[in-house]
Amino acid sequence: MSNLPVQWMAQQSQLGRGLCLILDSKAAPRIHQSLLHQLTPEHYRSVYRETAVAALAVGGPFIFSIDSLNPSSLNELFEGQSLDWGWLASIENHSIGMLVKHWRERLLIGKRSQQALYRFHDNRVLARALAHLPESAYPEYLGPVISACYWQGEHWTTVENPASAEYPVPDSAQWLDIPAPVNQARAILLANVGQYLLAEHSEDLARLPEDPSPRAWLIEQLDLAQRWGWQTPEQLHFLVVERLREMHTPGIKNWDPRPEEDAQAHFERLRGE
Repeated sequence: MSNLPVQWMAQQSQLGRGLCLILDSKAAPRIHQSLLHQLTPEHYRSVYRETAVAALAVGGPFIFSIDSLNPSSLNELFEGQSLDWGWLASIENHSIGMLVKHWRERLLIGKRSQQALYRFHDNRVLARALAHLPESAYPEYLGPVISACYWQGEHWTTVENPASAEYPVPDSAQWLDIPAPVNQARAILLANVGQYLLAEHSEDLARLPEDPSPRAWLIEQLDLAQRWGWQTPEQLHFLVVERLREMHTPGIKNWDPRPEEDAQAHFERLRGE
């Protein structure tokens, strides 16, 4: 962290607000474990628990109520850590349950057959949304968050919610219309596919050789999909699951597209095999 988050926490505490840390537990596993040991269960929540993606709860985002922790000790805990670990929020005291409910309702995006996870806990996603949204859309996006402090890529910054409260998810959520940068979209896709494989195909994933690593293997599959023009969730699902299964069971003999074969015809032919 830096001086700004510490000053922001002190200021929010003086205003009588509760402090929360929204943590990407995969990005900061050491901090995640340290906070689990320092705090009692009533002071933290796994956001994915009790949702449709409960199988990912252990490695998913957590929200910690950090009022009992000294800001200086938190600063020491985060020393040397990458800055993209999550963000800080102030809320009305004892309303962590409302904050968790707010983000659980905004987790899944897209149609039922093509749903993805909204990475609200990623400070880069938060920063991009706030940079594009009009201030009038902040309340529905931030909900019970009164103020937030986050790393926006170049420096720490804060944002104030003009009307913090509990809001239903709007029919047309403006934050979902914000285009992600290509590299960020790629990172989100990699994270979502990786989490799916861990939840649904962990045994097959465990059979992968150590070299290349599972992450490197997955990147290789996504590169392949890009070269072939396979972009739909159905195509990506077929590719990674079948290629993973082939690591220990014989499958499709020739994955390459035929001359003049477009992406959909290529996919349909391989799926038929």
